[in-house]
Amino acid sequence: MTKILFFVSFVWFRMMTCSSFSDMDALLKMKDSMKGHKAKDDALSDWKFSASLSAHCSFSGVECDQDLRVVAINVSSVSLFGHLPPEIGQFDKLQNLTISQDNLTGELPKELAALTSLKLLNISHNTFSGNFPGQIVLPMTQLEALDAYDNNFTGPLPVEFVKLEKLRYLKLDGNYFSGSIPESYSEFESLEFLSLSTNSLSGKIPKSLSRLKTLKYLKLGYNNAYEGGIPPEFGAMESLKYLDLSSCNLSSEIPPSLSSLKNLETLFLQMNNLTGTIPSELSAMTSLLYLDFSFNGLTEGIPDSFSQLRNLTLLNLFHNDLYGIVPSFVGELPKLETLQLWENNFSAALPQNLGQNSKLKFFDVTSNHFTGLIPPGLCKSGRLQTFVITDNFFHGPIPDDIGNCKSLLKIRASNNYLSGVIPSGIFKLPSVAIIELANNRFNGELPPEISGDSLGILTLSNNLLTGRIPPALKNLRALQTLSLDANELVGEIPAGVFVSPVLTTVNISGNNLTGAIPTMLIDCVSLHFIDLSRNMLVGEIPKGIKKLTSLGLLNVSRNHLTGRVPEEIGLMSSLVTVDFSFNNFNGKLPTGGQFSAFTDNAFAGNPNLSLSQGSSMNNVGAAAAPTPITFLHVVSVAINYLHLYYYKM
Repeated sequence: MTKILFFVSFVWFRMMTCSSFSDMDALLKMKDSMKGHKAKDDALSDWKFSASLSAHCSFSGVECDQDLRVVAINVSSVSLFGHLPPEIGQFDKLQNLTISQDNLTGELPKELAALTSLKLLNISHNTFSGNFPGQIVLPMTQLEALDAYDNNFTGPLPVEFVKLEKLRYLKLDGNYFSGSIPESYSEFESLEFLSLSTNSLSGKIPKSLSRLKTLKYLKLGYNNAYEGGIPPEFGAMESLKYLDLSSCNLSSEIPPSLSSLKNLETLFLQMNNLTGTIPSELSAMTSLLYLDFSFNGLTEGIPDSFSQLRNLTLLNLFHNDLYGIVPSFVGELPKLETLQLWENNFSAALPQNLGQNSKLKFFDVTSNHFTGLIPPGLCKSGRLQTFVITDNFFHGPIPDDIGNCKSLLKIRASNNYLSGVIPSGIFKLPSVAIIELANNRFNGELPPEISGDSLGILTLSNNLLTGRIPPALKNLRALQTLSLDANELVGEIPAGVFVSPVLTTVNISGNNLTGAIPTMLIDCVSLHFIDLSRNMLVGEIPKGIKKLTSLGLLNVSRNHLTGRVPEEIGLMSSLVTVDFSFNNFNGKLPTGGQFSAFTDNAFAGNPNLSLSQGSSMNNVGAAAAPTPITFLHVVSVAINYLHLYYYKM
């Protein structure tokens, strides 16, 4: 009996030893294959041969069972750049294979089919290519989750997945799968999560998917281009909590039948071609937290019945054809954090209780026809980050709570009829990056105290501001754009205007400024755009201006500047537009270099300035008005649209 036990133990030990070394050998071959020529030397550096039976169980990302067999391989974010070798099929006890964000290439080896114990397969964020070999998953009867997100798989969606009775999670988005969604995808028995977005799918969305009674998460949009609209049958998916059909060419109207989705928390239908009205029946989805219907062709207004959506946190309806008033109940939604209604045709006054009953963070009603006063409690919760009301008809002052809202990142209120003194607190908000208040009727003086480590854009153009430009602008070390033009500012230009090391644009034209141009200007080498025109500046152009090697526009027209036009300007190859007209420059105009790119009109109206050949400049272009806005207008519009795109998207 003792000999028998010894023999059994010996056989078991030899088998365990053989299997253990087999797993180690397979891991080392995997390392050799997965380490492409771009991989760093320290990638998987601890995967080394050892005579110890358990050494491989200590490899990074490797887990073993009590028999020293590998049951988990989790190698993520290692930047391996190689490929998955056929030796992967030797891990017949493997339950978790996670090889994510490793830049692996090539096709999936057919040997994966040998992983019959696998429960989790995650190959996301690589560059695997070719058709996904669906047959390899058929033996994986224990598979519960498959994540192939962000690869380069092509061809049709594999139908073999449907045979996996335990599969609960299937993520295939971010690839190049094409063709229609298979009708058989309605036959999953246990599926809870299905994401097919960001592929090249076409055809109609199968209405049969409504038979997936266990499904909680469905994402089909983004870059796919389906025919027709949303299947009304989707209202039968009673377990659904998340439905995302964004940006996939859907047309027709929103089916009222979606109101049956009582458990739905997220409904994203943005960036489609949906038309008609917002169904009032959707108010029955009382669990709804996030609703986004933006970038469609929806008409009429916000249904009054939406007052029942008491859990609503996000309401995005921007870029539609909606009109009418914003119902007062919107200001009473207790959980509302995001309200974005921009680019519609809403009118009348906003509910004056907006923000007073919720924790509002993002507020944008740009490009509507709103009138009346700005609601006074938008930042009552102290969480407001974006305050954007550009291109409306608001009047009256900016509420004081905006000036005290330390959470703000962006203030955009240009192109309204706002008036009064700008709250001084706005200029000391610690996190605000943009303040745009141009084209209003603000008056009074700018405050003497200005700070803000994050402020990059300050635009106060075309108002009725008086007093001096505050020297405290020097505190704005992140300032990139300063626009104070078309106001009634007086006094000298503070040198501190040109302190910011990242300043690119300065426009203080059209004021009553006096004194000389600060010599510190030449040290602000990041400048692309300078407009000091239509003031009463005196003195000469600062020497050393050629240091501004990025400058593209320089406008000093309609001042009282004297001296000679600096010859060094001819060396500024970046300078494409200048305007020195209607000043008191004298001497001969330099020639050569960049001067050959400038027109005579750029120097008109200087009686004592002559061409190098000796002809007088006092009559050249004297009848023509200077053209300081040509390039300025183009650049300003471009900057505004870039900012609009960046901060909205």
